[in-house]
Amino acid sequence: MSKKLYLLLLTAALLSACRSSKNAADTSSVTEPQTSVSTDQLQSDNSSLSAQTNLTARVRVRLKFDSSSVGTGGTLRMRKGEVIQVALVDPILGISEVGRLEIDPSSILLIDRYNKRYVVLTYDELNSYSNRAIDYQTIENYFWQQATREDTDQLQFQFPLGSKNIELTLNLSNKNNKSDWDAHTVPSYKYDKVSAVDFFKSLSDF
Repeated sequence: MSKKLYLLLLTAALLSACRSSKNAADTSSVTEPQTSVSTDQLQSDNSSLSAQTNLTARVRVRLKFDSSSVGTGGTLRMRKGEVIQVALVDPILGISEVGRLEIDPSSILLIDRYNKRYVVLTYDELNSYSNRAIDYQTIENYFWQQATREDTDQLQFQFPLGSKNIELTLNLSNKNNKSDWDAHTVPSYKYDKVSAVDFFKSLSDF
């Protein structure tokens, strides 16, 4: 997989969350696929998780655009009122983290571990790129509602990104309420901090 495609996966996850969190009532923006998991089991598990402060899960992310399709695994971690983290791993080894998206009430952090760089976005900057007026609480509410849905553990989003039509699919598994993880990430001093303008410009040649 191209090193830049990991960056696109994380950005797509962020922008799709922004788009869908403001249009949750619009069923055309979220497709509800079929699931092979028992509905009764999902209701029991997810109802319990929705009342917790922490939620963690394995996540399988797949992105389709034009005639291409890329995907990898990772983790989703959430702590109410504090943070949402999505970390992606190398699909070959399955253990080395290659990128991280971290959303908290003050800002959004995107880390590109392949190219040793990161960007910190304010919500004003994010809203200017996503054309949505959103804040942390809006995103958090949407993530928790979707991650604890009683009918499916698969989420699909469709949206434009630049000149491409993007379809993003997230499959969640092994959900639990573990709390033994760090809520905030400090990028390595060896990483370069880039501006929001340069970060989004780097996506223009996909």
